[in-house]
Amino acid sequence: MKIQIISKKTKNLTKNEINFMNNERVKLWGKNAKINFKKEDSKGEFIFVKENKKIKSFGMMKPVKIKLNNTEYKIMGIGRGMAIEKRKGWGKILNAARILELKRKGKTGIAFTSRHNIKFFESVGYKIKKNGIKKFRYRDPKTKELIYDPEGDMIYYEDEDKLVTKLLKSKKLAITDTNFW
Repeated sequence: MKIQIISKKTKNLTKNEINFMNNERVKLWGKNAKINFKKEDSKGEFIFVKENKKIKSFGMMKPVKIKLNNTEYKIMGIGRGMAIEKRKGWGKILNAARILELKRKGKTGIAFTSRHNIKFFESVGYKIKKNGIKKFRYRDPKTKELIYDPEGDMIYYEDEDKLVTKLLKSKKLAITDTNFW
């Protein structure tokens, strides 16, 4: 058994990798789960966990700007994670690789998830803020409208910027330029 962890910029994804990820997303979540990764995650990178050259899990991280209390923070938005075979440890390996990459880059990483995933994310090293998405608003670049997503627990790895600690203490909202990832 040979396990590989491979990181690729979104722009360098092959057609086969994109088709594989979309096929797996459609199998799990239906036809509306298909994504144009090169458009929606253009500045991101994907991490693949492979065993004997077969993809076992994959996930994305992309740069996201967050403004809080008139200070801009640059974090990594974590998303698109999927283990192909469940309960085999592939998701844990993927998230360990994500956390190592966040540490290497010196970045805070944030994702939003549903309540049933919380125990998993805690077990792989993230911290949790239930209903944490309520502290965020996305500013639509065309209309300048602030968009609110009412459901989602925040999972995060916090680096030296202490953004999440500041956010949770603040009465103000975090404003992001990136649609909820």
